[in-house]
Amino acid sequence: MFMRNGYGPNIRSIFILYISILIITAPPFSFADTKPGDSPPPSDEQYLSLSLREAIELTLENNLDIRVERFNPRISETMITLEKGEFDPAIVFDLSINRDKRPVASAFADPDVSVDDSINWGIGISQDLITGGNYQLRFTNERIKFNSIYAGLSPQYTSDLTLTLTQPLLKDFGIGLNKKKIIIASNNKDISLNQFKSVVIMRISEVQDMYWDIVFNIEVLKVKRQSLALARDFLKRVRAQIEVGTMAPIEMLQARAEVASREEGVIIAESAVKDSEDRLKRAMNIEEDSPYWGLPVYPADRPIFEVVEIDNNEAMKISFERRPDFVQARIDLSNKKIEVKYKKNQIFPSIDLIGSFGLNGLSGDARELSFGGISIPPSRFGGGYEDALGRLGSGNYYSWEAGVKVNIPLGNRSARSNLTAARIEVKKAIISLKNLEQKIALEVREAVREIETNIKRVNVTKLARRLAEQKLDVEEKRFEVGLSTSFNVLEFQKDLAEEQSKEIKAIVDYNKSLVRLERVKGTTLEKNDIKL
Repeated sequence: MFMRNGYGPNIRSIFILYISILIITAPPFSFADTKPGDSPPPSDEQYLSLSLREAIELTLENNLDIRVERFNPRISETMITLEKGEFDPAIVFDLSINRDKRPVASAFADPDVSVDDSINWGIGISQDLITGGNYQLRFTNERIKFNSIYAGLSPQYTSDLTLTLTQPLLKDFGIGLNKKKIIIASNNKDISLNQFKSVVIMRISEVQDMYWDIVFNIEVLKVKRQSLALARDFLKRVRAQIEVGTMAPIEMLQARAEVASREEGVIIAESAVKDSEDRLKRAMNIEEDSPYWGLPVYPADRPIFEVVEIDNNEAMKISFERRPDFVQARIDLSNKKIEVKYKKNQIFPSIDLIGSFGLNGLSGDARELSFGGISIPPSRFGGGYEDALGRLGSGNYYSWEAGVKVNIPLGNRSARSNLTAARIEVKKAIISLKNLEQKIALEVREAVREIETNIKRVNVTKLARRLAEQKLDVEEKRFEVGLSTSFNVLEFQKDLAEEQSKEIKAIVDYNKSLVRLERVKGTTLEKNDIKL
């Protein structure tokens, strides 16, 4: 169901292409000296090298929410066929054998016990019409044998071909009205597709956020490790100066305490990395018994800070056109309006045009009859079954009927109540649509504002980090000549680590805010070149 240029849907091949187990090392690095796609230097540690695009592809193929939701459009499509099936013709065939034996009270009966043996069979076709009417074409046959001596034909064959048509002229009349269920089923399929699209967009956005969370936590871990390395190096320098007598032993206590504190920070950062990796693996549905589950994730992509100009009005316009939930709401309103039109028709009286036309034929074994000594010549309709069919086909023997059937309900409270309820549902849907429109407008404004805020944050945190580097450099030089204390140097080191973390956070948040804007606009799939 998913297609991406150059990628197939096979899960096994995706793993072969996208997840490679490599040998890496994880030395500290910063955004300044890496770029998207950079590979880490080799080491003895195995890892999963994963780009953002690969994470999205694996999620699309494996995520359980997406796999479950994928069935709903197919189910909705079957409902369209089901509703169209209401207008499929039906063929009916019947066959029966009957014996009727009963006493006869007539003085002219001979014998006085009537025994009639009959065989009946028929075939016909009937169909409901898209106009609201229906027709039935029936071909029926009967062979009956009488034991009465007065039966002119025995056995007797009768054949009838009858077409019956009923067409409403007011209630239930009209092609659009009778296609109501098909139209609604088709609309429901579109709703289901948009629900599926909403789930896919949400999962993709979540995976993108999870991916950037891993990047952020890895970068923070590197900052923590760098800070710990600085503290340990500073501890060595303090120890050396104490040994030569240029510094008081009390300075050692401060340096050792700071090393222990920063070791705790590294432990917490390592745990945060593992937690974020687990969340991403769960989203991609990598099983815990899989050999890939225990491997650390190395994100091959890095967040890039490129200022994007956003037109708020244009973003708002796109969101009203593309947001799946807004499209769903409009389709649902259309369904409810169709229901109102149908319920309005149901309050009318029924006026049905009824007509039928039939051809018939008769034949049988003609016998000469005698009644009271008087001979009666045999019936001129003698013959076999084929003669009955011939007379039917001649068109000389026919029947027809035409009429109107009127049904006027008194009060009609049930139909009127249904119409009132349907109109209320339309009003409710209109208000809900307006409420959703306001919600989307707010989300778009917030997303655009968040991007603008993060741009400012990145610029400010970059400057703050550079100033913190300069302050630390100056303070270390002062410490070397005895004009500063270890406390001051360690504090400046912590300040630098904090500013580095803030800069990383600002850049990651900027990339996540771009993801959020695409989500609230409903353009996540197009942005990532994904076709449903």
